[in-house]
Amino acid sequence: MAVARSVATLAVVVAIFGLELLMVSQVSEDPRSWHRWAVGSALFLLAFILSFGGLLSFLTLLRNQVTLMGLTLTFWSEFTASFLFFLSAVSGLHVNSISRTDSVTHPWGLPAEF
Repeated sequence: MAVARSVATLAVVVAIFGLELLMVSQVSEDPRSWHRWAVGSALFLLAFILSFGGLLSFLTLLRNQVTLMGLTLTFWSEFTASFLFFLSAVSGLHVNSISRTDSVTHPWGLPAEF
């Protein structure tokens, strides 16, 4: 049980660092702020993986006692956190991919090829 709690705690710490990078990328005006946004979104994806790993270890440890109606608040909190970490990571990476302009896109930001 200590492993499941440790992994879940580490997931929250990684998500806090990812959120910090996302906020710093919004405040800074330098041309590399998209890189901070991508790293912050990747940290959210890592937080999802860690959180889901904690969820699976929780289910593995308690597989004999767990029923569909007997799942605890810890399980549902971990499940919700894992799902929200995943949504934040995917949306952050998507926003980064559509907002970034480089040599592959036209100067006005539209893709060169569809």
